[in-house]
Amino acid sequence: MRAIPTGPFPRKLGWAAATLAIGSVGGVAFDLIGMPAAYLAGSMIAVALAALAKAPVDLPLPLRGVAFVVLGAILGATMDKRTLEALPEWPVSIAGLLVGLAALMVAVPLYLERAHRIDRGTARLCAIPGALGHVVVLSLELDVDARRVAILHTLRLAVLLTLIPAAVALSGDMKDAAAAGDKPTLDWPTAMALVAASFAIVPLARRLRVPAPTFIAPMLFVGTLSMTGAIHGLMPIELLWPTLIASGSVVGARFAGTTPPYMWQSLKAGLGGILLAIGLMGILSWQVSAIAGLPFIQVWLAYAPGGFDAMPALAFSLGLDPAFVAGHQLVRFLAISAAIPFLFRPLKAGGAGEP
Repeated sequence: MRAIPTGPFPRKLGWAAATLAIGSVGGVAFDLIGMPAAYLAGSMIAVALAALAKAPVDLPLPLRGVAFVVLGAILGATMDKRTLEALPEWPVSIAGLLVGLAALMVAVPLYLERAHRIDRGTARLCAIPGALGHVVVLSLELDVDARRVAILHTLRLAVLLTLIPAAVALSGDMKDAAAAGDKPTLDWPTAMALVAASFAIVPLARRLRVPAPTFIAPMLFVGTLSMTGAIHGLMPIELLWPTLIASGSVVGARFAGTTPPYMWQSLKAGLGGILLAIGLMGILSWQVSAIAGLPFIQVWLAYAPGGFDAMPALAFSLGLDPAFVAGHQLVRFLAISAAIPFLFRPLKAGGAGEP
């Protein structure tokens, strides 16, 4: 799917710098027009457009890992005793999340099969909300259209990163947001020590098979320190902007190597399914937010079929509670991981295209 730059290391490094520069321009442009989550959404759109124009945009895995570790530490620092106080509200929203997952895994594949004649295996994989890495690997093991699966998952994330900030900008109502902005800023020596410690725990997290270790492990590590009172304060804002630009650029770069005709076909096939998924989770979020007394946008982000890094980062950018969003995204990932062997065992045995 992707046209990753090849050649000597300096050339790859040059294209990575160019990718970040393109993402930075997009982020600054969105910030100038007052778009919420400007550096995340703007960088994603700018790099995606460059990718569709056949520019060899890409960020090497080590650079992505650095960005995700720092982003995890930043979001972990937003947790505090209020996060612990909010935990009793989670069972209601988690129950709603599981109901929504079941509904998505029935409605979206059915739509893709009936409306766009996509085979059952490909449709089911396209409908899985999140867990892109697992889904891509599984698509390569099964007799499905792996390219379309990867594109539709990336399209869904791109739509979320564009749609949700736009909805917030139009509504202009964030008065119920559980922001952490009243916390002081940590001094630079403390912040750098936390970042260094976050990098140090990633290898252990990998051994323990923590999902998305470069993001989840630093967030839980710094979050634990913050919730127990060992530290009190947010990471310097100067660390946030580069990580948001890198995260958005990673999503945008996934469109590299995709031709406009194939993209148009994928849009026609997948946009309806994407909007169906977002709509279903939106309706459910509305009900859960009313029952639990939580901000609608916050619940919607927690339920959104996005990713570990992108959705909590978007929540933080919008002044919401990233710990709530990250916790629900983790529950969703674990539920999907547990369900995948049962959902796709018949396909492995009999072929993806069989009824």
